[in-house]
Amino acid sequence: MKKISVFLTAVFSAALLAACAHSPVQVMVQPQVNVPADTIGSGYTVYARGVNQLPGGGLGSLGGIYADESNVTLANDIEQSLAVALNQGFGAWSFRPVQSGADVQVVANLTDLSYNSPNKLYTTKVDSGASIQLQVTVGGATFFGNYSTSGKDRNLIKPSREEVQSSVNQLLSATLQRAFEDEKLKAFLRQNL
Repeated sequence: MKKISVFLTAVFSAALLAACAHSPVQVMVQPQVNVPADTIGSGYTVYARGVNQLPGGGLGSLGGIYADESNVTLANDIEQSLAVALNQGFGAWSFRPVQSGADVQVVANLTDLSYNSPNKLYTTKVDSGASIQLQVTVGGATFFGNYSTSGKDRNLIKPSREEVQSSVNQLLSATLQRAFEDEKLKAFLRQNL
């Protein structure tokens, strides 16, 4: 009976370790911007879209002994989420979103979105970053802006999916927020509309 108990304990422990070993994290990315109301775009339309230019299929790994199985990946359409946030921001500037024939064309190229632990033994630190190349076209004039945000999280234990998701959303939101706070973008729009 004692041998069966030891055997069952060993099997349960192995199953528990295997479950911990294979723990990829999928995050819903839904950036938000807080843009003060303005009349820059009053009477004008905008078409905004996001473009996913991330290399590979994931954002990184949470590290640890089983780092290859602890990947962080996207659970939703990042391009659509970027478009929603852009429309939110330009809407605050009184632009009216449309699907075609817009006065203003906006493209946000997502070139970096990472959440990665460099430590392969255990997760104590995570390096993160987001970069967006913004292209805004009005008539024959085009504005280009590059916006980046980076972060470093410190954890005693591996972060939960909710913590990872919150960090990634805060990072991407802060990056988009930088674009809407860029006085050069506002000046470009005022000059060309």
